[in-house]
Amino acid sequence: ILALNYATTARLNAEAARNRRLGSEHDYLMQSAIAKGYHEYLKYRANRSLLAKKDEVEELSGEPLELWYPRYEPWEYEIEGVKVKIKMATEAGKFRLDNLKVDRWRKVVNACGVSDEEARDGIVDSILDWTDNDSLHRLNGAESDYYEEQGLDYSCKNRKIDVVNELLLIKGVTHEIYAGGNGHPGLIDLLSPYGAERKLDINSCAPRALTLIDDLPQDVINEIVAYRTVSPIMKLSELNELVAPEYFSLLSQYFTVADSDYVTISAAEAGRINQGGNWYRQVFSVNKKK
Repeated sequence: ILALNYATTARLNAEAARNRRLGSEHDYLMQSAIAKGYHEYLKYRANRSLLAKKDEVEELSGEPLELWYPRYEPWEYEIEGVKVKIKMATEAGKFRLDNLKVDRWRKVVNACGVSDEEARDGIVDSILDWTDNDSLHRLNGAESDYYEEQGLDYSCKNRKIDVVNELLLIKGVTHEIYAGGNGHPGLIDLLSPYGAERKLDINSCAPRALTLIDDLPQDVINEIVAYRTVSPIMKLSELNELVAPEYFSLLSQYFTVADSDYVTISAAEAGRINQGGNWYRQVFSVNKKK
């Protein structure tokens, strides 16, 4: 028995050491990918004027212009033989967290996959109860008594939301709604303390953000995404040929071409994304990490 115990303990210790090593290697890989993404973002800021004359630059140099630019779709890269995907999207592609009105909250929650009206209104009312400065319940909301009844060790904040992951504390906000899944973006993809006050950047926004425009056909969304994946949209008017006039006027109400002093670099190992692997994210300002 003792011999068996020793053998089992030794095997478990070896597996634990192996898992720690693999975990450390994966963390190093993701940190390297994040650093690569931030380097490419700085390179973009220093050379973005070249994108406006891409054809001319390529003709003169005889080589393709290899310049990453901010977009929601990931760039592919290889680090020490491992394929990774790196997203480089500015915070202008998200709404500013403390600046949303009720109707915009509803559209955002709906874009995150909550199409059931009762569930959606419950989340929105609970968010508004969390941020207002009173203890009065909205119709489908939640104040401090709800959180106490659930045995939670916190109460309703009754102040503005400071960081996006604070939303996870609020009634109805699940991890899937927050982080995204099943083809939907998460609240983290649409909201930011550093986000846009009115209109989202058409290059950095999540594709599902385009569903903020009622009845915009999916094939049009796909065409916009395909267009910006090949080259950045420099002016919204470039989409005139892709979007019917009745939709383009709505598009211009929600979207624009904008930059930001903040960028989110996200990285994931390519082989793990389809297996539920997580994206590693880090927000940077132009000059320093945040």
